[in-house]
Amino acid sequence: MEHEFQTPLGIIRCGFYNDSIENSTKKTTYKNGYSESFMTVGHKIEIVSFKIRQPLYNGETVVDTNAWIFRIEKNNDIKEDIETYCLFEKNSDNIEFDIAAGEHLDSIQAENKDWTLHIGTEDGEMLNSRAANNDWLPKRLENKVETYQSITDTRQNGFITKIPSLNNGEKIHIQYLTAYDKKDNNQVNTWLAVDESIRNLENWIGLT
Repeated sequence: MEHEFQTPLGIIRCGFYNDSIENSTKKTTYKNGYSESFMTVGHKIEIVSFKIRQPLYNGETVVDTNAWIFRIEKNNDIKEDIETYCLFEKNSDNIEFDIAAGEHLDSIQAENKDWTLHIGTEDGEMLNSRAANNDWLPKRLENKVETYQSITDTRQNGFITKIPSLNNGEKIHIQYLTAYDKKDNNQVNTWLAVDESIRNLENWIGLT
């Protein structure tokens, strides 16, 4: 299952890999987004698609955004490997990449002379904090998903997250946010756009 987001710099592809055939079971419309749910051999996977709220919290705007939340629940004892991903495929060789991490944020940047693009996700420290609070990440995973053992692998062009082995009934939330805008060396608006907490996103989309 894969979603695509066309940008002036190239295509962002976001989806998941698993080792069984998934079947779409339900579509849901939210206040500011929509989702499609899939049943695999061992999990229920809901992919929530939405646009990031604008203006941003600093009052700035960007040309466009697209974002996805994966809400994964283990529903039996069958072992299954799942990876979620958000990867950028550039459309020319004139694009430069950089790492643009921040507090609680892992982010990559792609840009050319005209455009800037960011892809962001929660870093290991934020994931560990959620595990400590049993907040869409099992408490038993505390200190097993932190900064130096993050389940998310940062690539030059995006992120791949290996979903940890869950027990029956356990849930996990993974988010990928993307934004692009005209290049302006004095602005960080695309970076700010992908720096959002799980609570802010849930409230904006209408998941709570």
